[in-house]
Amino acid sequence: MIRQILLLTLVLLLAPGCGTSPRTVLPTASIRLRAQPRPLEPARASSPTPARLPTAPAPTPAPATPADQYQAWMAEARAQYPYGEPLETMHAVMLCESSGDPNAVNSSYYGLFQYQLSTWAGDWNPYRDQPILDARAQIFATAKAWADGNQHWWGCYPA
Repeated sequence: MIRQILLLTLVLLLAPGCGTSPRTVLPTASIRLRAQPRPLEPARASSPTPARLPTAPAPTPAPATPADQYQAWMAEARAQYPYGEPLETMHAVMLCESSGDPNAVNSSYYGLFQYQLSTWAGDWNPYRDQPILDARAQIFATAKAWADGNQHWWGCYPA
């Protein structure tokens, strides 16, 4: 019974023209309430536009290949230890000595530029505390050796 009264009140409030005037009276006996399901409308996303974050500088992309990384290190090493030859010469010597394999070992020669253990351990080399097969250390050590005028150490160096 309470349910019917609540539904009737709701109908009176929502029906057009009903409940707007004190003279409007609906006979209670003629009202039959049927619960009819209404299709639900899909919820609309009313989210506000997200705030824009400050744009960070794009990270420097990592070199795609070891050869690209070697070229980047060679440029950095040459800036630190300037020598007269172009970067292409150092790259050509590296390819001649080890085919670009940082783990190359030929007899008693090691790494990209094929250093002997005794040469690598020399006082001239500020990278002697790094592993002899460390590609970056070999590139920087070679730039230091070339800046010191020791290109003759490499059999692959163009005469």
